[in-house]
Amino acid sequence: MQQIAHDPRILRIPDLARLLNCTELAARRMVERGEVPSRKWGRRVVILVDDLKTHLKGLPVREGER
Repeated sequence: MQQIAHDPRILRIPDLARLLNCTELAARRMVERGEVPSRKWGRRVVILVDDLKTHLKGLPVREGER
């Protein structure tokens, strides 16, 4: 199977799990539910860092946590 060359702009599910400090299963479920923007690259699921940053910036800020 062809490997995706390491590119810091692209995350895979294990990378996302490490970044969010959660299990790979939890990260995969977030992607499947659409809570994290992702893209299909062949049979792989990838998360673009820029998409993730934009998504996180758009989330509501909790009261008193600015």
